Amino acid sequence: MSSDHFAPPQDRSQEVLIPLEPLKELLVKIFVRMGMFEVEAEVVADRLIEADLRGIHSHGSRTAERYLEAMDMGDIDPRAQILTTIETPAIAVLDGSNAMGHVAATRAMELAIKKASEVGTGTVTVHNSHHFGAAAVYVLMAVEAGMIGYCTTNTGRATVAAHGSTQGATANNAIAWGVPTREGAPFVLDMACAKTSWGKLDTLAIYGLPIPPGYALDQEGNETTDTTAAKTLLPAAGPRGYGLAMISSILTGALTGGRLPINKTKAPEIEGSEHFFYVIDLKQFVSEERFHEELTSATEAIRQLSPAEEHDRVRLPGELEWEQTERVLKEGLHVHQDHATLLKELAKRVNYEVPW
Repeated sequence: MSSDHFAPPQDRSQEVLIPLEPLKELLVKIFVRMGMFEVEAEVVADRLIEADLRGIHSHGSRTAERYLEAMDMGDIDPRAQILTTIETPAIAVLDGSNAMGHVAATRAMELAIKKASEVGTGTVTVHNSHHFGAAAVYVLMAVEAGMIGYCTTNTGRATVAAHGSTQGATANNAIAWGVPTREGAPFVLDMACAKTSWGKLDTLAIYGLPIPPGYALDQEGNETTDTTAAKTLLPAAGPRGYGLAMISSILTGALTGGRLPINKTKAPEIEGSEHFFYVIDLKQFVSEERFHEELTSATEAIRQLSPAEEHDRVRLPGELEWEQTERVLKEGLHVHQDHATLLKELAKRVNYEVPW
């Protein structure tokens, strides 16, 4: 285990196996009940389940309740119309109109892909949006189209310390890159700019595990391993994570006409989020064959490198999550029993009989 990453906890004795089809049916039903159009409810369900497939339960179906609560409070508009406010052949600015972040983000990535196919690259920003879940699921849309995708997002108030400070300076912005490959796992880098995500701390808490040392600070700025006491996260790799978080805040907070996290005061469900999407149609830069020959040659050489202790082999970014996805599609989804119980409670609201 490196100092900047820990694997999500897994303990089959605390977990329940959930089949995927009923899970999607349930998610669609509960979002439609809140007033969402069915086609948009399906988009949200797909993005949440895609996160679960990759083992990112902190951004998957477990989060459904927080979005339902935000709809109840009027912070998310389930029938919002997403508007295009600025557009050129290569760029667009969308007003999310307080829609579900997953719907606005999906629309933005689809538009960025379309623009890239027409002029080589596409860049789309979104303001007045909400938490969009896992960043990886959007760059994978570009990968599916045979293109390189990038996205980042600006969440709520500042909860990640500046390097050299114990106080929050930036939000825990996610960044993701996705690159298509000829076969097997695509290259996917999906990371929080802090040493971990707040959602992963929630996951540790439900498994009854402490935070590893060196990740979080309490209200007074002292290091803590107590998930209930953590108020500020430390940036990944010190000044590097801090710098990445700042540029993400600028591309989303300033470039969209929004605000940087240090100028926000509330949780992302209330304050809203902004997003940035960028897609490269690699075919317009180089022949696809040449691109993939070089990428395949390099990745095969990397996989042949000698693994360090505690590793069975050398993998590329995104490969573990791809292997996890393949397993879940065959076996079903293992989630913590509290997660399964939460979904069962939500099912009662729509009189849906869940098979777990």
